[in-house]
Parts: sequence; C-alpha cells; structure tokens
Amino acid sequence: MTDFSIKAPFPYFGGKSRAASAVWSALGDVEHYVEPFAGSLAVLLRRPHLANRTYYSETVNDLDGLLVNFWRAVQAEPDAVAHFASWPVAEADQHARHLAILKWRSDEMLLRLCGDADFYDAKIAGYWVWGLCCWVGSGWCSGVGPWVADADGRFVKQPKTGRGVKRQRPHIGNDGQGVNKPQLREPGVHRKRPHISDNGRGVNKPQLREPGVGEPHPMTLPKLLQWMRTLAARLRHVRILNGDWSRAVTKGATHNLSVREGGVAGVFLDPPYKMNVRDPKLYSTDAPGIASAVADWCLENQNDPKLRIVLAGYDTEHDGIFEKNGWRAVEWHGVGWLVGGMANTGGKDSQGHRERLWLSPSCLSGKGSQTSLF
Repeated sequence: MTDFSIKAPFPYFGGKSRAASAVWSALGDVEHYVEPFAGSLAVLLRRPHLANRTYYSETVNDLDGLLVNFWRAVQAEPDAVAHFASWPVAEADQHARHLAILKWRSDEMLLRLCGDADFYDAKIAGYWVWGLCCWVGSGWCSGVGPWVADADGRFVKQPKTGRGVKRQRPHIGNDGQGVNKPQLREPGVHRKRPHISDNGRGVNKPQLREPGVGEPHPMTLPKLLQWMRTLAARLRHVRILNGDWSRAVTKGATHNLSVREGGVAGVFLDPPYKMNVRDPKLYSTDAPGIASAVADWCLENQNDPKLRIVLAGYDTEHDGIFEKNGWRAVEWHGVGWLVGGMANTGGKDSQGHRERLWLSPSCLSGKGSQTSLF
C-alpha cells in the first residue's frame, strides 16, 4: 500500500500529521480514541496500531458540516466521491462548484446531517475536496465574496451582497495537491506513430476485429479511486459526530464500555488557536474563546485516571498553566517542517517552532515525555 493511502486527500491548515507520532507515544494503544476537532483526521489516520479491532473504538467530531459530509460520504460511497473529485483544475469550474456548494449549504442541507443518520451527498463531497485542493489560502466555502450566480445562472459581481465567492485563480504554484497531486496520474507514453503500412499484423490483423466502437479512458483516476476505498475501509467503524466539541468529551461519550471495564480513553484536542495569534478568518466555522474553554476542560479532567489527554497549541498561548499543573510540553515541529499547525505559513515568518503538545500527567512516559523531540 502506498503511503498516501492513509492521508487525507486534501491540504488542511492546522493539520497535525507531523505531530502524530508524539501524540500516539503519549496516548498509547488506548481502548477509546476521541478527537473532538477532527479536521483532516491526520492523527487518527496515522495511528500505528491495528485498526478496526473488536475491543476498541474511535470517535471523531467536527463542527464544519461540509467536512463531516465529506468523511461520511467517503465512508459510505468512496467510488462516487472519487468520481466527482477526479476533475481537471479549471478556474471556471472552481467558481461554479464553489457556488454550488454554497447554494447546497444555504438550502439547509447541512441540517440533514443531524436529522438523518444515513444522509450524505457524495457529489458535494467530491466538489468540496476537489475545490479545497484547487483553492489558494483560506476562505474556501466561507461564503464571503462579491461574485454570485444571477437568475440566469451567469457569474456576476454584486459587491453589495457580500454573500458569494471570491474570484481568484486556482492553485497552480506546483504540480498539484491533494486529489490533484501528480502521483495519482497514470504514466504517460512516448508519442510514436504506430505501424500503419498495411491493415495490421499479428494480434492486430483485420481478421481478429469485432464490430463496434472503442471506449474512452475512464475519467476517474484509478489511484484516486483506490485512495478513497482505502479511506473508506479505515473509517468503517469510526463514529463521526457533527457538532460542538464539548459533546464529544462528556464522561458518557469518552467512558464507553471498554473504558469502564478497565480500559483508557485517549483524547487529542487541536482547537483553533487563539485569534490573537492567527488569522481570525482562517476557519469556516469558528468561535472566540474556544481555545480557553478547551484548556479549562483539560485542567478540570487532568486527574481522571481513565483519561490521557494531549492538547495542541502555541507555547505562550496558555501562560504556562499546564506546566504548573504537571503537564509535559513537547516541541514537535522541527527544523524544515513547513506543514502542520501554524507552520503552514512557511517562509522566514514561520512560527512553527512555537508549536507545542501538552501531555496530561496520566500520559505515557518515554519518547513523548521529552521536552523536545529533537
């Protein structure tokens, strides 16, 4: 199996793929894993332990309904998602699909995710992941922009509405990312004229031909289809919640049967960082004070012997309160890692060195207990 098969098929600002090894070193092979801010599921997908065992469970949650729709659709219908995600990078299509997603959301289709346990929209999921891989910077599906579709379906600018999309060029800074990455392409061939000096020879001789027409190459890339099917298999028994993070960390949610009968729950919290240290328009669903609320929950539950908790954030974000309460700080970013967390800003102003994981007192010792991984 190729490595990309266990990664999210889209870039995600704040993803913690590089921090996953430190998180799992601290949590261990817990009976119940809970991720209240799912995002790209980078940590879950990089779990080093055997998946889908009968004696342990995994629960993830996210407030962003479009993200939840994608993961739910991949679980249920990976081929359909791959079909709609496998599309050339085209600027006009980026705008058209962007508007289609916003209309779908404005029609309150997201509410059906909560009202119907079996509901998902594979087409919108494919459009969403394809567009996210085409989009440059933040603001995908934020609904903030002057360009809308008028009554005749034309792409027009109406500055006074402000409830449309931005008209910007798609991502062309490299060979492609996510579902558009070059590793998914089929290998090419040399352009050489075939043998045409007679009616054919050997296996191509005319006596072997069947009447009819040829079939075009399938639009859905085979490797992308494999990727989605692999994700579907991995997520087969993962419970996906759509709502406020606090619903996923109640005692009733975390202390399931396997935990109550002698097991341990591992909770990885990667909330949006405080707004004074990041772009406040970074996430399509956000709320002020969420980082502080998560920190309060961590401190309130740090002495629960059934919980191992890992919190992500900036070094100065919580004024050293965790270290004072016996938590261990891990610097996971490392030199040259311009992916994950706020390190995605890159360049000379990258603040990746400020990235921290705080490990609760009940977390495992060993590699994850060091103050630095480097």
